[in-house]
Amino acid sequence: MSHGGDDGLPEEHEEHVNHEAWVIPYADLLTLLMAMFIALFAMSSVDIDKFKELSIGFSEALGGGELSTGVFKEAGGEGPLEGDGSGVAPAPGGAIGPDRQPDTNAMIAKLLTQMEQQSVEASAERETFDEVRDAIEQQVEAAGTGFVGNLEVRLEERGLVVTVVTDQVLFAPGQADVLGGAKPLLTIVSEALKSVDNKVFVEGHTDDVPIDTPQFPSNWELSGARASAVLRFLESNGIDRNRLSIDGYADTHPIADNETTEGRAKNRRVEIVIQSKLVEETLENNNLGTDEVESLDPIDAIVDGGVDTGIAPKLGVE
Repeated sequence: MSHGGDDGLPEEHEEHVNHEAWVIPYADLLTLLMAMFIALFAMSSVDIDKFKELSIGFSEALGGGELSTGVFKEAGGEGPLEGDGSGVAPAPGGAIGPDRQPDTNAMIAKLLTQMEQQSVEASAERETFDEVRDAIEQQVEAAGTGFVGNLEVRLEERGLVVTVVTDQVLFAPGQADVLGGAKPLLTIVSEALKSVDNKVFVEGHTDDVPIDTPQFPSNWELSGARASAVLRFLESNGIDRNRLSIDGYADTHPIADNETTEGRAKNRRVEIVIQSKLVEETLENNNLGTDEVESLDPIDAIVDGGVDTGIAPKLGVE
């Protein structure tokens, strides 16, 4: 039974006030601040000495053991992070300490050596491709003016590319049989290919005018058949078949405007690509197929010279 006051009304009891309610938002604020500083630290470049000091502080604050069992784990040991602190893919590493620091100097020296080696290889390959290009151009010019203007040899990231227009040079319109007059030109190219052992890709290209014949239902079949015909000719002239492969691109890789007669004539072509060995090595190191060659920019993603990351150096294309 409640007791009334002097006025006979029930007495009101004062509610209990929680004087520690501020602790919850304060703890949330500290958590957010810690998260922000962790994010800032993660985005910053790591100073290895400061990182070691931070590791020691965490280890001591959390009551951890010696640092040799802490930040980086030894082979067979335990630790919260894997790796050797070098930024390279995770691998068993030594513990951080005055006498067990990541050997970054040795790693940098190794990368510089690889960069220098790839630069030398790129320079040597560039010279080889220049010689092949000169040989083809000189032989084509000596063979007569009939071929001049119908063939172009250029150096690209993927290698040395020999482009031959098809109209009345390699093939008759809508056909995939090599014309007799084109055989001396292809013989010149095949002889030049014998001076190197790089892989060779033969690519067929057409304009965007549809074709629909019993033999070629579309430009896909026509471009593939033309590439195959050139490949067979190269093989018959002594090029190892294991070096050769073909692609038919139809009208998907134009080099000129298909709205004009001149542009369509340029798009009807066969390209013989002498693949760079550096590009080939890059593809193999990254488990990529040959379809990646055209889109591969082997150096801009990193720095000139490349390192052993599967990125090959440029050939020095001007």
